[in-house]
Amino acid sequence: MYRLTCAYDGNSHHWSGEYENEFGAWENFFRFTDWGMANEYSTVNLYTPSGKCYTKLFYRSGEVVVK
Repeated sequence: MYRLTCAYDGNSHHWSGEYENEFGAWENFFRFTDWGMANEYSTVNLYTPSGKCYTKLFYRSGEVVVK
């Protein structure tokens, strides 16, 4: 099971989704393109069944960090 979460400004996630197939999880991960309604930054995490976590940080300044 793949899990996708989104959180604003370091708070706990305000949105999450679960996906059975990898393609759907990655497709929605890449749909996040900006900071949304965050004051400073938003964090999008994709958790895989193997325990790996992929993260994108979107800052109001326009900077995007992918880990």
